[in-house]
Amino acid sequence: MEKKGEIVFTKYGPYTVVDLDVYGKDGKKIEGPRVFSLCRCGKSKNKPFCDGTHGTIGFVGERESRDKRGTQEYVGKDITIHDNRHICCHHGTCNLEGVFDSEKRPWINPDGSNDVEKIIEIIKLCPSGALSYTRDGQHITEWFHEQRIIIEENGPLHVQGGVIIKDDQESDCALISKEHYTLCRCGKSKNKPFCDGAHHDIDFKD
Repeated sequence: MEKKGEIVFTKYGPYTVVDLDVYGKDGKKIEGPRVFSLCRCGKSKNKPFCDGTHGTIGFVGERESRDKRGTQEYVGKDITIHDNRHICCHHGTCNLEGVFDSEKRPWINPDGSNDVEKIIEIIKLCPSGALSYTRDGQHITEWFHEQRIIIEENGPLHVQGGVIIKDDQESDCALISKEHYTLCRCGKSKNKPFCDGAHHDIDFKD
């Protein structure tokens, strides 16, 4: 797969999208030019596009949280589950009885189900790249083949397919999987440019 798409931005401005297909919350492809800008301050009146509001409100998209815990490994008999809380967007898809339980510590039990394929299926629903897995000695972090951005209704941007991000904070270094990740769209994440679930807290609407 040819890696061509890019998302370029500084901490003061919008996401400049280059050579990427963008799909709206209705699932339909948004037709547009090769290069255009998506709002990341959360205040544009023309969402998902930037209308320049970030400049008038003094938006600064600088990361506030710098979690040093890194990736935790949960080693099981048939599968090891890797979890990086720092880039989790709290999408809520990691839900499998006996394996994932946010009310318990540790919250992941890789031996909690005999159905390893089901565990992998759930891991692959994680849009942020926080979850990955090792099976038969191979660490699997990539599974999307098409480069695209999917706009979640009242939520973040789901970026898939190995899209390069270029910014002034070396944000790509925080990623475990550079093949898929989620970008904040509400402007309130403490882990900008990545989503940390803040859109739920502020009841963000697009």
